[in-house]
Amino acid sequence: MVQIVLSISEEHNKKLRELAMEKFGGKKGALSAIVEKGIDLAEQEEKRQKAHERIIWLAKNCSGKGDGKFDRKEIYAKRMRQVFGG
Repeated sequence: MVQIVLSISEEHNKKLRELAMEKFGGKKGALSAIVEKGIDLAEQEEKRQKAHERIIWLAKNCSGKGDGKFDRKEIYAKRMRQVFGG
C-alpha cells in the first residue's frame, strides 16, 4: 500500500466519510476503499467517453454510409467479388 496525503474541502470530506460509513459501516480501510472505487469509476468513465467519441467519429467519417440509395445488383456484385475475388 502507498500512502497519499491530499487536501479536500470540508464538504467533500463529509461526503467521503458518509459514503464510507454507508458502504462499509466504518470498517478499517473504508476511506481507502471508497477512494479506490472512485478512481476505478473515473477510469471507466474515461474509457466510455473515448469509446463514445470514437463511435461519433466513425459515424461522421465512414465512407460506406452512402445517401440511403442503393442498387441491389451493385451490392450483390460487390459482395460476390469480396467472397470470390476479382
